[in-house]
Amino acid sequence: MFLGFDIGNTNTKMGIYHDGSPEPLMVKTYRTVKNSNEESLSGEIKNALSSLSVPSGEIRGIAFSSVVPEINMSYGKACRDLFGIRPLLIDHRCTTKITISYDNPSSLGPDRIVNAEAAFIEYGSELIIIDIGTAATFCVISKDCFVGGLIAPGIELTKKALADNTSNLPEIIFERPDRLIARDTVNAVKSGFFYGWLMMVSGIIDLIENEYKRPLKIIFTGGYSKIISENIRNKNIFDPHLTMKGIKYIYEQNKVIE
Repeated sequence: MFLGFDIGNTNTKMGIYHDGSPEPLMVKTYRTVKNSNEESLSGEIKNALSSLSVPSGEIRGIAFSSVVPEINMSYGKACRDLFGIRPLLIDHRCTTKITISYDNPSSLGPDRIVNAEAAFIEYGSELIIIDIGTAATFCVISKDCFVGGLIAPGIELTKKALADNTSNLPEIIFERPDRLIARDTVNAVKSGFFYGWLMMVSGIIDLIENEYKRPLKIIFTGGYSKIISENIRNKNIFDPHLTMKGIKYIYEQNKVIE
């Protein structure tokens, strides 16, 4: 079996895969702790495997995509100690089916690389990939090339910031409100966030398509993407496991038999 980690700023997803499948059989999510050491990560990984009833001896390969570089070394050590396996750290130097057209490829987040790789393999070219997590990323694939994109603050970050920096505005659940014009403060904030985000995302899609002078296929993934994909006017595909698929695809092209 294969073990893949998507290490995000807020949460980490650990996927268990059958060797031949790009899609995880099971996924365990836990909070990312940015000062985690090797010992605490080993315990977290062992607990996650135990909760999924997966014996550690069945793991044959490991890779991780991380936007938290300060814990990469600890993850590497924990995986070597637990499984005797050197994990693949995914970055711009990995072999991929897409090419990367970026002024400084080393600054490109691994999450965007794995999303682009999976989307290209699964859905072809001429894509906008929208991943809404702690940050909201928009990535454009033209032909077989990652050509760039946009990054905005994510929903969780902005709604928490609004609540933390105002005296009378509450932190809300991101969901479709009962009506556009709200008659109370909680629903006013809900409506502003919900419709504000729909308009921002659809507006950015329009701007990108105007730039390329043609419609592009829209792929959503990430924490808050499902509710956006279900309510936006643009035709789209929602793929909740896009990032995890990309981790496996890139591992298969870069794995080293030890």
